[in-house]
Amino acid sequence: MKSPEFVLGTLDSAPKGSSTPYVPRVRYCIFRGFWAELPENKHNDAERNPKVFASDCPTFTTDVRMEKVAQIFATSAGHAESKHQTQGSGGGGPVEAVYWISETGTQWRIKGRAFVIADDIEGDEESSGVRTVKSEVGKRMRVLEAGKEGVWSWKKELTGFFGNQSPGIKGAIR
Repeated sequence: MKSPEFVLGTLDSAPKGSSTPYVPRVRYCIFRGFWAELPENKHNDAERNPKVFASDCPTFTTDVRMEKVAQIFATSAGHAESKHQTQGSGGGGPVEAVYWISETGTQWRIKGRAFVIADDIEGDEESSGVRTVKSEVGKRMRVLEAGKEGVWSWKKELTGFFGNQSPGIKGAIR
């Protein structure tokens, strides 16, 4: 696509006294590729994973300070209730993404659950959020090269996606 923007819809808590518990929130995001299929970028010197997996999980990058992160956590099965609970991997809140492909006059709508993959995705201890992400996103990852699953790294994939960002974006993201 010439312009890889899409509109992402999340749910946020409605104001007190509202007749409904949630209200929709939408914003434009940039499609960064599919999880486990990091797009080539000659300016990215991050080590890449071998092509062991493929998925149909669209990715975008964001900052933990953005409202969409808290909304993805707060509307998930775990219902994060404090900012501390939204600082790492996890989530699973409902979302809808809408892509407009102007070249063909086509609209693509995707409904599902969004997960946050953060720096804690690999480490000595796995939080419940990390286990949830690996389980739920892992279900959507198709094996391309059997027997090599153990050489593929979640952290390396995350670092690669971050490396594909422009210097200005990298400097602004936490």
